Amino acid sequence: MSRIRGTRRTRRAAGLSGTVDAATLSGAIAARDGDGEAAHHYEGLRVTGPFRLDHRRIGTAVALVDCVFEEPVDLTELTVPSLDLSGSTLPALHADRMIVDGELRLVGTRFGDGTDEARPMTDPSDSGTGRRAPRRLQEGSATGAVRLADVRVGGNLVVERLTVADSGAWSLLAPRLTVEGSVHGRDLTANGALYLRDARVTYAVNLHAADIGGIDATGLACGGFYADWGFRSTGQVLLRAAEVAGVVTFHDSVLSGPAGSLLCGRLRVPRLRLDLRQRPAGRVVLQDATVDVLVDSESTWPAPGALSLEGFVYQRLETDRPVDVRARIGWLTRDSRVGARAFEQLAKSYEGGGDERSARAVRHARERHLSRNDRLSGRLWGILQDVLFGYGYAPRRALVWLLSLVAVGSVWFASHQPRPVGGDTKRGWDPVLYSLDLLIPVASLGHRGAWDPSGASKAVALFLVVSGWILATAVVAGARRVLGRG
Repeated sequence: MSRIRGTRRTRRAAGLSGTVDAATLSGAIAARDGDGEAAHHYEGLRVTGPFRLDHRRIGTAVALVDCVFEEPVDLTELTVPSLDLSGSTLPALHADRMIVDGELRLVGTRFGDGTDEARPMTDPSDSGTGRRAPRRLQEGSATGAVRLADVRVGGNLVVERLTVADSGAWSLLAPRLTVEGSVHGRDLTANGALYLRDARVTYAVNLHAADIGGIDATGLACGGFYADWGFRSTGQVLLRAAEVAGVVTFHDSVLSGPAGSLLCGRLRVPRLRLDLRQRPAGRVVLQDATVDVLVDSESTWPAPGALSLEGFVYQRLETDRPVDVRARIGWLTRDSRVGARAFEQLAKSYEGGGDERSARAVRHARERHLSRNDRLSGRLWGILQDVLFGYGYAPRRALVWLLSLVAVGSVWFASHQPRPVGGDTKRGWDPVLYSLDLLIPVASLGHRGAWDPSGASKAVALFLVVSGWILATAVVAGARRVLGRG
């Protein structure tokens, strides 16, 4: 992670203090450029009129610290060694395609028209109270208090304690932003959303304890994404198709109402932490995401129906507290559209950890889940297979049924001996072997054809024969299913 480097301070420029005209300030910067000083450093100015340094190349660092700008600042296509606007107040900053060779500092800077009403980013189809915003912007017409589209920063982008209070839906518009260091956004506050689609950050994006109205970081590529330790979003957080080399963490974060949700479809990251401070207000979408390790917390799982896991690939699951396999199966079924692949992924993660028993339990639950969507006849047959054999994943259950039926038949026939076939037989009477022979549908032990039950005994014998066929059919069907899907 790149270390924050402070801007080297020089003495305050002589001749400018108090209230100054924007043209006078820009003229002073141009006149002093190349005079050998380390930086154009102005502090505590009140600037009237539109301040512009657009389409210029300045060879000396610029620092406008604790200044108040009465009108928007235009730095479009400015090229500068470094830029420091820390502590300043601006209605808006237009700096598309700006190039900063070193560090861009906006520490404690305040932007906007002062409107602090929350404007969270919600789904375009949402008819709730939040401000709706399209996923693909018409950048020429989109408005934002801070515009940094296509900006390239050679060092760090430091936006700690930055505040945006504006009537627009977007607080920061920075598509295709390139930062060769890190983005430091601790305690950043924005009543609207941040737009960082297709941004490139060499090291980390740090949003510790930030409070925003959402973020669209679709296609983001960075070394790490830290939205943790008190991070709060009232709108959607989009990390769709993002590529993160290290970790994405939402540890101790809050995705609150009205639209706090997390959409990470097609995310690629080695480690993903979703142990939030509380249950998210909206959805968590992990569809088609790929991670090595998922760290989550059972207490902050999304509500049933608000989780999407189909196609989610992971190698290992971690939690601070152990999660029972039945609870983890319940985690899967919180996705109302979950399919067989999600169950198989969970089973493989248990197998990878050497827990074969839990893997079988997950696959057993998969068959139960799939049978619920079958036709009535399929559901009934599925219930029968589950009771008799656990769909092939509880083989001992079939043995228990077999022994129970043998015991029932033995008790009955011990006191109700059938007559020998033909009136005489050389085979000795054995109620246990006779009951077992009735239950075995294919092979014969020689007892079934030697005795002729009648009356109630005939009904008991028929019951054992039918039960044997049903049990054998269920066992064969379950075994085929295990071999075919396992």
